[in-house]
Amino acid sequence: MQKQTWSANVNELPDSYVEKGFIDLKNDKRINLYIQFIFILIAGLMVGLAIMFQFPIKNDLETFQKIILTIGLVVIYMIIHELTHGMFIKIFSKKNPKYCFRFPYLATGSKSYFNKKCFIVITLAPVVIWGLISIILINILPNQYFLSMYVVIGLNFAGAAGDYIQVYAFLKLPSQALLQDDGKQTRVYLPSSL
Repeated sequence: MQKQTWSANVNELPDSYVEKGFIDLKNDKRINLYIQFIFILIAGLMVGLAIMFQFPIKNDLETFQKIILTIGLVVIYMIIHELTHGMFIKIFSKKNPKYCFRFPYLATGSKSYFNKKCFIVITLAPVVIWGLISIILINILPNQYFLSMYVVIGLNFAGAAGDYIQVYAFLKLPSQALLQDDGKQTRVYLPSSL
């Protein structure tokens, strides 16, 4: 069995590799239902936690100010989430990623091929990094920002539902697998002998 490394020739597909399948998060109806279910489950959990622990969601900001602040933070979060995927793509492949808007999603893609270890880091980096940062921020910012930051934390964990599904699917692959996510589909390549 081939040992996984952090660096590999990820910019060209080895001659012995062939495409063995793909995941299309947007157009596969079954996967889309899973994404929606996970999103709703996590969002419901966040609402339940807020109620159970009586988080300080009321503050002295006007309703319009709360809405503008929350929408602004959500948009910023969505952008930095994709930029974080892109940063790790650049780290591992030394190539610039491609960003696109696929309603209702933002997406990051690359022509490079990644082993499972690198792909999982690229996929989960935003939810882990920004989850930790937003949890720290919610504890140090004044209470009037709590509700908006709490929404961002919920979006961070719920909005990564597609990322979780990809990681779950690809954990089952052999260690020799190479993955390419062009922002539309994630393709799986394996040695032709497998």
